Amino acid sequence: MDVTKDLNPVESRYMTGLYRLWESKGRLSTGVLASIFSVRPASVVDVLDRLEEKGLIERPRWGRIAFTRKGLATATKIIHNHRVLELYFRDRLGIPVSEACRQAGRIDHLVGDLVVRKMCEKLRYPERCIHGNEVRHTVCRRG
Repeated sequence: MDVTKDLNPVESRYMTGLYRLWESKGRLSTGVLASIFSVRPASVVDVLDRLEEKGLIERPRWGRIAFTRKGLATATKIIHNHRVLELYFRDRLGIPVSEACRQAGRIDHLVGDLVVRKMCEKLRYPERCIHGNEVRHTVCRRG
């Protein structure tokens, strides 16, 4: 089952935000997310509650957030899709970086595995995204 299809755009954005914090060894907390997304902590808690109900995160201690195994796999997939999409949009379609990133964020949790695998193949399995971050090909090289 592909849990990314069960995420709405806001939940997907939170998963990518959490992943980027996790990737940079930043602190995964409600306050940090509220700052990143320019929302009130109560709004963050609402989204985190939904992600926790879906089994994607755990909040073992006040203010702390951790990915579940399923959550980390989901976030990794969304980030991979995002990075491949933005590269494809820039390199193959000539879309400027900021717009490529914005457009990728609109569909990164919706795009199918076959499409992303084909994009990766056309891009020759890029190692870095348009922002210089690592592209981890955990799924696209298997199929």
